[in-house]
Amino acid sequence: MSDEFTLDMLDIPCGWSRGEGDWTGVAAALAKGETVELIQEIGSTLWQNSLPEKHSLYWEGENLSTIKARIWISFTQRRFSPESVLPKVQWHPRVLWVGIGCERGTGRESIETAIKQVCRANHLAESAIAGIATIDTKAGEVGLLELCQGRNWPLKTFAADILSSVEVPNPSNIVVKEVGTPSVAEAAALCAIELISCTILNNRQDACSTKSESACGVDILPARERLLVPKQIFRSKNPPLSQGGVRVGSAVTVAVAVSPIEYLG
Repeated sequence: MSDEFTLDMLDIPCGWSRGEGDWTGVAAALAKGETVELIQEIGSTLWQNSLPEKHSLYWEGENLSTIKARIWISFTQRRFSPESVLPKVQWHPRVLWVGIGCERGTGRESIETAIKQVCRANHLAESAIAGIATIDTKAGEVGLLELCQGRNWPLKTFAADILSSVEVPNPSNIVVKEVGTPSVAEAAALCAIELISCTILNNRQDACSTKSESACGVDILPARERLLVPKQIFRSKNPPLSQGGVRVGSAVTVAVAVSPIEYLG
């Protein structure tokens, strides 16, 4: 039928990723006009404005007694039971910014493994990661650059004075002595989401330049509201050797912040 509403008709924003689920089953329910519950926890809702007049999507909280399928839009990595009779799928907007602190010479594998462990432990979808954030002195760190290039993640860096202006739950006096800010991973993750938010919402690219990032409101960011995962430190048991036979960096600090706005770059 030409007036069938299909999954492909959903004008999902570019950059969202399809997660796990029974996509065939949900598509079949939509095509038949059956009730499909939509649960959107994060990301832009503008796509809903382009829905055709005749569609069978219903929003969470509505009185749904005949649900035949479900769509989740979130950064959570859900595991669906194969025995479930209700087909479910999930979309992942890119809203997670991963703050990274690492020793000099830390390789891509160590950083990527640490991120994977954090995502797995906190049920976060890796496809919801928007990018990586860190201190500006790590802008040339080979392991970080290789990871970002391989995963198509942008790398946002911030000066120590910007990072030190951010309230974080786990500041460190040791880190202050080493790099000039009490936090790298937590503060960088929070700076990244504030930078993205103010750029998109207020169109203040000039105010958000590297010379004036504090104009974005970084210094008054409500940290505990946006810091999804506080810093966690991972150490490799057998760090690789450099060409000189010396053990290279192995400690990786990871923190994750969530932005209310997805990254579409």
